[in-house]
Amino acid sequence: MEPTEQLDEDICQLHTRIALLKAHRANLSSVLLSQPHLAARLQTGSQRDTHAETSKHIIAQQQKRNLENVYRACAGVTAYRVKDPDPNAINNGNLLGISIDVSIGAKFIETYHVLLSVCDKDDRKTVSIHKHTIPPCIPLEQLARKWIPGSAKDEEMGPEQDLVHFGRLLRKELVSWHMRISVVEELRKGAGLDKQRAEGTASPVHVLNSFVSDDEASSDVEDEEDDGALRLLDIETDAAVRQMMVTLSDRRTVVMSITKDGRVDKAVCRTKEGRRDAMIGKTAMGPLRGLVRRLLV
Repeated sequence: MEPTEQLDEDICQLHTRIALLKAHRANLSSVLLSQPHLAARLQTGSQRDTHAETSKHIIAQQQKRNLENVYRACAGVTAYRVKDPDPNAINNGNLLGISIDVSIGAKFIETYHVLLSVCDKDDRKTVSIHKHTIPPCIPLEQLARKWIPGSAKDEEMGPEQDLVHFGRLLRKELVSWHMRISVVEELRKGAGLDKQRAEGTASPVHVLNSFVSDDEASSDVEDEEDDGALRLLDIETDAAVRQMMVTLSDRRTVVMSITKDGRVDKAVCRTKEGRRDAMIGKTAMGPLRGLVRRLLV
């Protein structure tokens, strides 16, 4: 390795080490400043400590940050102020931000943001969606038209603006969506589809060449279909996880409609000949958890 390349690598390692040390220092500072009796100790020794006022200010900032974290962890929906740097933005660029934290299984999954522009209209303030990070499969526009109408037509047809109700319903949509995704992942794991996908054997593909005849290939497929018990070959869902199709090893397909709370309310099963299997359709009805067990009984 050339000296210049070695020097660049050493500099990169030093920058990485500095970043790790800064993060570790910030973590230790947060733990120290969050001690419950630290402010009282500084107050008793304020006459001797010339930096007591600065320390109290830092402790107050840490307590405010801890309070914000408690709200984020318990409430799930918090509001904050944002400044739009665009000089031509309405209301001098003052925006109202809504942060929605989604946690599943005692772990934060994702944080979504909705920025609302605030404007004065008829001696009252109205808001409208400026930007957001909500996935397209979430009915954000429908909720906005119902609970934060921005146009005069919406205001005449719908109720008054209710940001609290809008935030609660939007968080409910996001949480239910992530829970449906989590359940589908559990179904894939329970059926062994994730392991097959990792090994590259999710769906067996037979390539015909000059050394394999059509009769031999078709017999191999039949052997794989009849070599054991019934199993799942694939689970497909749409982006919103409201429609799902399950393919069984005997080539039956089950198409299901899923409610927001993760239940199968409608199911239709078709055999490989195109006939309808009403028994499997009735068996699939119920909560998503346990769907694989119900289908493979």
